[in-house]
Amino acid sequence: MMSTLNLLEKPTILSKGIYFQLPVKIILLDETIIRSNEPEEVLTFGYKRLGNRFIIPWRKIKGKLRRLVLEKQRFYEIEPQCSLKDDLCMKCPTCFLFGGTGDTSSSKVKYNILSRIYGETFISGSEVTQITPYTANAVSEKDYTTGQALMSILTIPKETVFYGVITLKDPTKEMVSILVENIKRLTRLGARSVEWGRVQTEIQGYRLSDKEELSAYYALKGEPDFGELNDISELDLPNIREAYSKTNEHVKELIAKLGN
Repeated sequence: MMSTLNLLEKPTILSKGIYFQLPVKIILLDETIIRSNEPEEVLTFGYKRLGNRFIIPWRKIKGKLRRLVLEKQRFYEIEPQCSLKDDLCMKCPTCFLFGGTGDTSSSKVKYNILSRIYGETFISGSEVTQITPYTANAVSEKDYTTGQALMSILTIPKETVFYGVITLKDPTKEMVSILVENIKRLTRLGARSVEWGRVQTEIQGYRLSDKEELSAYYALKGEPDFGELNDISELDLPNIREAYSKTNEHVKELIAKLGN
């Protein structure tokens, strides 16, 4: 089945059941804060077979990736007023790829869009041994002096490596180009990323299949091994400007059909 699968010429309303999977490696270049709502913790999870690992929930990567896709879209003057949460336009490449709810957006349309980009929890390649707090003096805003007040922040150590898989469902070559370009643009993660959280993001290859086959959890048991992958550079992808422009045309054609 895999040998007969190809990227779609145009996106369709109903799913074709084609999955384009990208194993992604994220290397922390400095300390990074990945946490839940509590400021004194970093996110870890105890796996029965992998032990205790640092994790990055997919929602955190997805939120960052969506902002990057939208940022580049605005650069090309495509629906430049579209923004996250209640100001989604519901008719642009970003909304089509990441989804949205029509009745809660500023556009107040009668349809919803299901995300075509799926992800999973990113898992550290090594087990958690210890978590070291970062401690610094708090600085007075009036005279710029330090006193007795201390800040204690827990971070994930630099050089920690994370593995995960990002999946694009029913992909066109233009959609793949947009996703690949913006994964490569992911250079910061976590809280307080204006000062910390620099990362290096690498796409390890891709697999095109009729189902989701790859997962970091299973790969890490092989230290890590995703099996045979195709080289992303072998794909004849359009340049990023063309990819946004074509996807914008395709999305608006689909939306027009919904109104008929």
